[in-house]
Amino acid sequence: MTQSDFEKTQNRKVLVTGGTGYIGSHYVRHLVQNHPQIQVHFAGRNMEEGNRLSAFSGAHFFRGDLADAEYAKFICKDMDAVVHCAGLTGLWGPYETFYQANVVSTDNLLSAAREASVQRFVNISTSSIYFDYKDHINVTEDYLPPRFADNYTRTKYQAEMRVTRAHSEQLRTLSLRPRMVIGSGRCAVFPAMVQMHQRGDLKQIGEGRNIVSMTSLGNMMMAIDCAIFGTNEVTGDVYNIADPQPVNYWDEINALMTQLALPAVTRRTKYSTAYGFAAISEALHALKKSTSEPKWSRLKVALMGRSFTLNIEKAKRRMGYAPEYVHNDSIVEFVDWWKKHSKRQ
Repeated sequence: MTQSDFEKTQNRKVLVTGGTGYIGSHYVRHLVQNHPQIQVHFAGRNMEEGNRLSAFSGAHFFRGDLADAEYAKFICKDMDAVVHCAGLTGLWGPYETFYQANVVSTDNLLSAAREASVQRFVNISTSSIYFDYKDHINVTEDYLPPRFADNYTRTKYQAEMRVTRAHSEQLRTLSLRPRMVIGSGRCAVFPAMVQMHQRGDLKQIGEGRNIVSMTSLGNMMMAIDCAIFGTNEVTGDVYNIADPQPVNYWDEINALMTQLALPAVTRRTKYSTAYGFAAISEALHALKKSTSEPKWSRLKVALMGRSFTLNIEKAKRRMGYAPEYVHNDSIVEFVDWWKKHSKRQ
């Protein structure tokens, strides 16, 4: 990507929220290393992680909670662009908790960005909003399920709609919908799979033929760059983000296990059996009024056993998104990280 006018201008300031989380922390490092003309600031709640990242990168750290409207105003002051990575993820939990973390926080940040005359607002949404427990191939941005699978996806969509409605000539907004971001660090999929396998809990769900889209971390960084540094024509829309080709989910998991010198996942269970067991597990949790996530849920079973791939043509055509990294690169990056950090897990 050639340098944009935004990037060439001296003293441009970019704020990354969720900067102590997975995608946000990597994008802070990416900006510092690859866009030296940009003054990088980031926000997060984890003081230890924030101070460590600030010392490593030189980026300025704002510690706080976006549920606090005054804090949102403070961190947006004098910023030229915001990359909104903050939010609560998870397959289980009450609606109000997710609403506060994903919707109220986004409302506060959008209001603060307008007041501070921020020029561009990039929202990291999720392709999980499409998921409805069924197989889907080549999903485009206009698809919506009859109902959302969980409170996480419901509130992420609500937040995304607020970002879209906030779009104007003064504050140009857009949202990215990545699928399973993987790479170095505690990414969404790999750590949980490894830990389940080490405990002896991991079984292949179904026939093992389900294919999925994943997003290598390097491609995710590229997509955010396209959103921040692209022309005004890329704004006012939503974009699927993923690697160029889908992969077989269980082949990917076993490739990971092989590189970690762990045995392949050979135990299997029928999809219907696993789904029924998960339904019972959820019912028992509900009876106990437990707030913790059950060991198995129907959504977790579906995510591991259904095919789900994204169409990324709009991002390639309109944003100039040209994914270069492939899933093998991401596995290697994760394995290197895991071997260095697994003793601390």
